[in-house]
Amino acid sequence: MRTMFRQELEKARREQHPGGGKAGAYLRLLARLLRLGIYFLNGQWALRSAQKRGRLTFVRGRLQIANRGTLEVGNKVRIWSSIHPCQIFVEKSARLSVGDGCYLNGAFIAACRQVAIGRNCFLGPMALIQDSPYFGLDSRQAAAHARPVIIEDDAWLATRCSVMPGVRIGRGAVVAVGAVVTEDVPPYCVVAGAPARVVKRLRDAPSATPV
Repeated sequence: MRTMFRQELEKARREQHPGGGKAGAYLRLLARLLRLGIYFLNGQWALRSAQKRGRLTFVRGRLQIANRGTLEVGNKVRIWSSIHPCQIFVEKSARLSVGDGCYLNGAFIAACRQVAIGRNCFLGPMALIQDSPYFGLDSRQAAAHARPVIIEDDAWLATRCSVMPGVRIGRGAVVAVGAVVTEDVPPYCVVAGAPARVVKRLRDAPSATPV
């Protein structure tokens, strides 16, 4: 909690407002904390069906969620629907886990058996993840054809990309805008295209926490 307070104070100080001075920075900090308080309360309500809801989890906008299985959300997770509604579906006997520090901004996630998202992952608007090609049809058929989707820590999934059933996204990997991922993605690389192919190798892990 103290760490978050210091981070928000630093952000308020960096905002340039002529003539505001120290008092202006603290007023901006108060406004930021009030907004975070609203997002926190919204998260408590929106994720009330989750079997695990971590500390300091925030929801902005109207999250569309249907949990009939097991939903586990880690600490300091942010779920935004500012650009496009974030949609989360967990079918009966399925499990969806979202690791600490993740930022989901308008993504679509459907678990018929298992979807596991690691820590500090970023999912952009309309990024699609589903572990069964039959999601939305017969639930038994969807579960029978489901294959687990694993997204390792620090991965970045850009706008409108699609991750198909049975895929593992390696740690620190980046999936480009509109890419369709049908095969496993190695760690610390960029994939693009449909079907997605490796277009670049990364020396270091990309930052998966947006500023």
